[in-house]
Amino acid sequence: MLLLTASLIAIGAPAAQPSLNLACPIGVRQQLEGLYRWQVQRMDQPDGPTMTLSSQRNRFTPELFNLLMKAGRLTPMKDGRHLDFDVFSNTQVRTFAAVVTGCSAVRGNSIQAAVEVVAGLRKPANGNPRHLVFELRRNSLGQWLIAEVTYRDEQMFQLRPLLETLLNQTP
Repeated sequence: MLLLTASLIAIGAPAAQPSLNLACPIGVRQQLEGLYRWQVQRMDQPDGPTMTLSSQRNRFTPELFNLLMKAGRLTPMKDGRHLDFDVFSNTQVRTFAAVVTGCSAVRGNSIQAAVEVVAGLRKPANGNPRHLVFELRRNSLGQWLIAEVTYRDEQMFQLRPLLETLLNQTP
């Protein structure tokens, strides 16, 4: 079985990071703050009626959402691999809070937003926040949708290539 860690090493991250110190458009903030409200509630009430990822479909591009759903269905027993970390915190522990700290300038229909995620085993969480950068794209209706997540802590990597690698591995 190929280890997820090996996949992380093989996946490159973008070379240049834009400055993320501008105010974010309200639609970007609403998408990310709504996602993390759901994430924290999901941690508090895992059996709640809207706690499945499918309830968040409208926050993601169809391509990323489909990859997330497929990867979430993988199991070690059946598939020989699985998604073994929380994609919204880059941890295996509980998310307590998240703050959108800034955005890049809009380029075409795309923007990047920095998010600091507070996670840990118990509240109050100790340690530094996790640093994620979300790429959002504006669709034809003017809505901002999450298209990619870049993790910027120990090892910088992106979600989409990781999911594609995980889904295309053979046990």
